[in-house]
Amino acid sequence: MSNYTVSLNSIPDDLTPYEILKSEDFFNFLKQYYRKSKRFEQPNSSFFHDYEAKSIRSFFKRILQKDEETLKRIKNLPKHKQDELLNLVDSLYDYWRRLNRYVFFDNSSDKKISHQEFIHKFNQFADHIITFYRTIYETILGREQTIYRVLPSGGNAGILLNKKELQVPESLNYLKSVPVLESLVTQPPFIIKTKENKRKGIFFELDKPITAEQLDQENCYALCINIFDTRGLVIIHKDYLGFLVALGNLFQVEPYDCDSDKKPFEFILLFGTENSGDKCYYYKDKNTYIGVCPKEAKIDYFGYAKKMILTLFNLVMIDRKLLPIHGAGIRIRRGDKTKNLFFLGDSGAGKSETLEAIRLLYKKKYQVETIFDDMGTFHLLKDGVYATGTEIGAFVRLDDLDQGYSLRSADRAVYLNIDEDNSRVVIPIEDFEMTYTLHKVDAFLLADNYTDTVKGIEIYKDVETAIRDFEKGERVALNTTNEKGLVSTYFANPFGPLQRKEQVHSYINKYFNKLFDDHIPIGKLYTRLSLDRKKGPYQGAESLIGLFEKL
Repeated sequence: MSNYTVSLNSIPDDLTPYEILKSEDFFNFLKQYYRKSKRFEQPNSSFFHDYEAKSIRSFFKRILQKDEETLKRIKNLPKHKQDELLNLVDSLYDYWRRLNRYVFFDNSSDKKISHQEFIHKFNQFADHIITFYRTIYETILGREQTIYRVLPSGGNAGILLNKKELQVPESLNYLKSVPVLESLVTQPPFIIKTKENKRKGIFFELDKPITAEQLDQENCYALCINIFDTRGLVIIHKDYLGFLVALGNLFQVEPYDCDSDKKPFEFILLFGTENSGDKCYYYKDKNTYIGVCPKEAKIDYFGYAKKMILTLFNLVMIDRKLLPIHGAGIRIRRGDKTKNLFFLGDSGAGKSETLEAIRLLYKKKYQVETIFDDMGTFHLLKDGVYATGTEIGAFVRLDDLDQGYSLRSADRAVYLNIDEDNSRVVIPIEDFEMTYTLHKVDAFLLADNYTDTVKGIEIYKDVETAIRDFEKGERVALNTTNEKGLVSTYFANPFGPLQRKEQVHSYINKYFNKLFDDHIPIGKLYTRLSLDRKKGPYQGAESLIGLFEKL
């Protein structure tokens, strides 16, 4: 799916269909349409010599100017010839709406606007496009239509930008003036099509700093994200603008104020660099971790952006002697009783599916809240082990959700590759306060998706066996990455702990011994996801509720 960008700075509030027609943006759109469209043959029409952009624009111009000869000839056309013209207009309109359309406003100019004014301009632009389409269509039709459908016709996303001096490491000074996101508005449904539909490989450290020549900063945009008490910067090339929108659903995005934000970023992601042939990697510049994702077709997948960000964050946490957890955490309530249950498991282990099963089975009897859906952090305090989260959203497989859930969330969801295997949706699920708050760990379970058993949950009797199984991190891969069969990932977390095994091993011993000393259950949750993808997680869900009742 192609990207198309429009600047609102040059568009007047009283834009007319004729001004749209004569604009350079519209002419470029026509040329793009005819370069990529293969459905049209040479017309057999007296209105234009061929289907080139100039001929079509000239024809539309005569319609908007109400040229009498043109209108008379259209009126006298046989029905099938009139239908040809209507199909042309519909085809152009449909092609426009199939594009990922990004509408920008540069708020660095003298004409600074508020966020509400920006939303008004965003909606107003959509009204202009609809008016343009209907004016031409109904003129050819010769009457007003009977049935109207208000379709998303302006931008899929509106991005309010500002140019402020970013506090970046000296080696990245060439990125100081990259425009940073101030506000974002989306028009649902927002659908992204990428060249890949799964993530491959693992990120490792590589001493290879990115230079100014390797990043087209003139075509990059930045956004600031907060994870726990850290702040990161993401700089994305315009070819991956959909990822910027998806990140707005996944992480806490904050505006950047160069006057108050003097603290350096603890991590920075550069997505879309010009160092072809390289894999994704990271390096450290003094106190800042910098992740690099090259502009490669094989890396055109949102999972790379999400997981690189979490890898960089987890490395910061490991430096602080905290323990990153790749899994999920939930708070279950019934009456006055509240318990926090946490799970460890790599992609496909059955974490999200089991949580969804709990909600479907017990939503009337128990209140279930998500603390984190993919990545969290354990903190070792005097009175116990506590957890915090990372994301305010979830990046989940559509197939693993209740069939109606994604439709009920369509007004705020970002969909990825909806017509392929491993299709995904990014949905906001909680507020930032939930991820930032320390939650006492009342149980810690390893998700097992391959053992055929009816036990549901099995509690470990000794800490050594628990540590061994958790560090082994086994699961059957389920087509969410390029892995096959029964695989093992250190501590089920290739996003930080795998890269820092020695450090993390010492932390695991301390944290697990504290849990055992405090009589906190450490166990194995049998999701059976690789054996029975639909019904398997329900067994685990029932066992989790049983464990909650015993705590």
